[in-house]
Amino acid sequence: MTLLAPAPTTRLAAITLTEAEPGFWVANADGAFAGTVDHHGDHFYVRDCFSQYLGDYSDLTAATARLRADATARDAA
Repeated sequence: MTLLAPAPTTRLAAITLTEAEPGFWVANADGAFAGTVDHHGDHFYVRDCFSQYLGDYSDLTAATARLRADATARDAA
Protein backbone atom coordinates (compact mmCIF):
# COMPACT_ATOMS: atom_id res chain seq x y z
CA MET A 1 0.00 0.00 0.00
CA THR A 2 1.27 3.49 -0.87
CA LEU A 3 0.45 6.53 1.20
CA LEU A 4 0.20 9.80 -0.63
CA ALA A 5 0.66 13.14 1.03
CA PRO A 6 -2.15 15.59 0.39
CA ALA A 7 -1.47 18.13 -2.32
CA PRO A 8 -0.24 21.44 -0.89
CA THR A 9 -2.76 24.23 -0.99
CA THR A 10 -1.74 27.60 -2.32
CA ARG A 11 -3.28 30.62 -0.66
CA LEU A 12 -3.15 33.89 -2.56
CA ALA A 13 -1.30 36.58 -0.69
CA ALA A 14 -3.41 39.51 0.47
CA ILE A 15 -1.83 42.61 -1.06
CA THR A 16 -2.45 46.08 0.34
CA LEU A 17 -1.19 49.12 -1.56
CA THR A 18 -0.49 52.43 0.15
CA GLU A 19 0.18 55.49 -1.97
CA ALA A 20 3.30 56.87 -0.29
CA GLU A 21 3.41 59.82 -2.69
CA PRO A 22 1.52 60.62 -5.89
CA GLY A 23 2.17 57.84 -8.40
CA PHE A 24 4.20 55.65 -6.04
CA TRP A 25 2.66 52.78 -4.09
CA VAL A 26 4.21 50.55 -1.45
CA ALA A 27 2.85 47.00 -1.26
CA ASN A 28 2.28 44.98 1.89
CA ALA A 29 1.53 41.24 1.81
CA ASP A 30 0.22 39.78 5.05
CA GLY A 31 2.26 42.23 7.14
CA ALA A 32 5.51 42.09 5.15
CA PHE A 33 6.94 44.47 2.56
CA ALA A 34 6.04 43.06 -0.87
CA GLY A 35 7.38 45.63 -3.33
CA THR A 36 6.50 48.85 -5.09
CA VAL A 37 4.53 50.18 -8.04
CA ASP A 38 5.77 53.35 -9.73
CA HIS A 39 3.50 55.16 -12.23
CA HIS A 40 5.15 57.05 -15.09
CA GLY A 41 3.18 58.10 -18.16
CA ASP A 42 1.07 55.14 -19.29
CA HIS A 43 3.09 52.54 -17.37
CA PHE A 44 3.01 51.04 -13.88
CA TYR A 45 6.49 49.67 -13.11
CA VAL A 46 6.58 46.84 -10.58
CA ARG A 47 9.49 45.86 -8.30
CA ASP A 48 9.47 43.04 -5.77
CA CYS A 49 10.53 43.11 -2.11
CA PHE A 50 14.19 42.95 -3.20
CA SER A 51 13.77 45.85 -5.69
CA GLN A 52 14.08 43.46 -8.63
CA TYR A 53 12.17 44.62 -11.71
CA LEU A 54 9.08 42.47 -12.37
CA GLY A 55 7.67 44.28 -15.39
CA ASP A 56 5.50 47.17 -16.45
CA TYR A 57 1.74 47.12 -16.82
CA SER A 58 -0.93 49.32 -18.33
CA ASP A 59 -3.01 49.63 -15.16
CA LEU A 60 -2.72 49.44 -11.39
CA THR A 61 -4.91 46.33 -11.17
CA ALA A 62 -2.55 44.32 -13.38
CA ALA A 63 0.48 45.62 -11.48
CA THR A 64 -1.11 44.59 -8.17
CA ALA A 65 -1.89 41.15 -9.57
CA ARG A 66 1.79 40.71 -10.48
CA LEU A 67 2.86 41.60 -6.94
CA ARG A 68 0.25 39.18 -5.56
CA ALA A 69 1.58 36.37 -7.78
CA ASP A 70 5.15 37.09 -6.67
CA ALA A 71 4.22 37.16 -2.96
CA THR A 72 2.20 33.95 -3.33
CA ALA A 73 5.14 32.20 -5.00
CA ARG A 74 7.47 33.32 -2.20
CA ASP A 75 5.03 32.00 0.43
CA ALA A 76 4.87 28.64 -1.35
CA ALA A 77 8.66 28.25 -1.49
